[in-house]
Amino acid sequence: MEITCLQMDVLISFYIDGDLSESLKAKVEEHLKECPVCRAKLNIISSLFTDVKKNLKEKKDEVYLTKLHSSEQYQFFKKNLSAYIDNELPEEENVKMRKYTIGNKQARKELEDSYHIRKLIKDSFRKAKTESKPDFSKKIMKQINTTDQNELGFNPLLSVAFAFVMSVLLISAIIVYLLSLD
Repeated sequence: MEITCLQMDVLISFYIDGDLSESLKAKVEEHLKECPVCRAKLNIISSLFTDVKKNLKEKKDEVYLTKLHSSEQYQFFKKNLSAYIDNELPEEENVKMRKYTIGNKQARKELEDSYHIRKLIKDSFRKAKTESKPDFSKKIMKQINTTDQNELGFNPLLSVAFAFVMSVLLISAIIVYLLSLD
């Protein structure tokens, strides 16, 4: 069984964490050797993990963070960031967000990171939507059932569903964390 790019979207986080069976890991590595798009995704996600770990280890100036996070402007910025990105704010609040972002390097970084993550998610969704077929999930499950059994004996359908949910949760956690970084 060859692994598709759509399947790789689900398997990448498990591959990075080392949570794949040896046979599935070999198939993922084989796909990564042949697919520059999936290699790029792996590099981006690995880089994000590295950056998150690095930022967690770095010491931060508590006085600065407390002052920054308690400011009324920052609270307004964090509260309205998603609405600003989705163009859902009234014009007056849009102007306020722009002014704060222009004058605050950290706010610009948060905004850029949010746009970057949003673009990755949209691109992945668009690719999945383009590549999907009506019987896609049945075909995947049939391939999984015939070629590779889950080592723990779980139903492969539940494993794929769990992998999808965990990927969504991981991406959500990364987005929340990146938005909370200074």
